[in-house]
Amino acid sequence: MKIEEFKNITIAYMRRTGSYGPENKILMENFKEYLKEKHLLDQDSVILGIALDNPAVTEKDKLRYDVGLIISEDRSTELSIRKIPDGIYAVFELPHTEQDVACFWSNIQQSAGNLPIDETKPIIERYSADKIAKHLCEFCIPLKAAKFSCPKYTLIR
Repeated sequence: MKIEEFKNITIAYMRRTGSYGPENKILMENFKEYLKEKHLLDQDSVILGIALDNPAVTEKDKLRYDVGLIISEDRSTELSIRKIPDGIYAVFELPHTEQDVACFWSNIQQSAGNLPIDETKPIIERYSADKIAKHLCEFCIPLKAAKFSCPKYTLIR
């Protein structure tokens, strides 16, 4: 695990509303196909998967999931554009398999340990081309910055 500061991140994205599950994977695949068709995907691309709602408190038909490509603020696109909340995130790297991703989601509280999770911000799945080439992905858990103090980890800006 490492600690990173997210600042001024803009994404071009597609959103799906409904139960989390296999449909989110379909959205991700459709998004990647769109990016390929529009020549927006390259070796420096970073795609985010963002579950915006907590299924424990939000009705299944109202759950929102975004898939987005990190872009420069001045880049024009036909897709919707939005910012990722600035803040401090704990970043966990894991094998990019359905089993490992499902296991991480199931044990997220245990993985985060005593870190002060900021539940007002979504957990972000991060897929960079270099990590995908190594069959890895990252989960970025937002932290309450004012309460974060851990000499064991260095903040990456």
